[in-house]
Amino acid sequence: MDLQYFLPRPDLRPLVRAYYYFSTDSASVQPLCAELGNIRVMLKGGGVLNTPNGGRHVIDKAFLIGPTMGAYSMEAKAETRVFGIGIRPLGWGVLIGMDADEAADQVIDLSAFAGGRASPHIEAIRTAPDFQIMANAADHFFSNMLSMRQKQQNAYPEALEKWLMDPSDPDMDALLASMDVSRRQTERLAKRYFGASPKYLQRKYRALRAADRVRAGVSGWMDAAGPNFYDQSHFIKEFKTFIGVTPKQFISNQAELISEIQSQRQAQARNILLSSI
Repeated sequence: MDLQYFLPRPDLRPLVRAYYYFSTDSASVQPLCAELGNIRVMLKGGGVLNTPNGGRHVIDKAFLIGPTMGAYSMEAKAETRVFGIGIRPLGWGVLIGMDADEAADQVIDLSAFAGGRASPHIEAIRTAPDFQIMANAADHFFSNMLSMRQKQQNAYPEALEKWLMDPSDPDMDALLASMDVSRRQTERLAKRYFGASPKYLQRKYRALRAADRVRAGVSGWMDAAGPNFYDQSHFIKEFKTFIGVTPKQFISNQAELISEIQSQRQAQARNILLSSI
């Protein structure tokens, strides 16, 4: 199994989190944690994607998967090769133009969704001789999408994103105080850009932060969990809901891919910071 990450062009980074290349020489079932939306182009092989809503989707083409609201898994055939693209919440409004809650846990054929304009870019990615050229082709695809977008986008809810990322887990009152809109509009914005209600999203982000701490080697469930779980059983249940395995399994070979993804993303974040200095 191999996993590589590559940064998109600087002007695309607020919209596109990263490009990645996944390969496996042997058939495998890989657990995947709850994520933001993705585009994936199957370069070789294929398999089945088991989404959190119980769906089983044969994957052998290029497809869009909305934000996932729980852990899911991929049954990959031997010799599978995938080029993936992580879409940030802002990218849903600017690039995808579809409310994230409509796409949550859904697998959508990319050519059917994006129309004929996507086909040459998908082919360019599939026939590229190396990862760098694949990334360049993806940059070109998104640049074209940006130039074709005519609709004026509503202001992105940065306060909501900051609230979700806050490790202190502030309550809903803190969120509403930081938003310049009503509770109903806050709920609508959360669903539009992130795919679910603020309270549900906070559960998701809380579990993902706990996974980062577990992977970093934090000992003791209370330190790994943080202050906002009722007890150990609640922590384990929530961890498994959004990460797909128990904390103990997460640090074992069963969670090899998830651990690698977490490690690569942290390295990617450091590279973004260094490139901005």
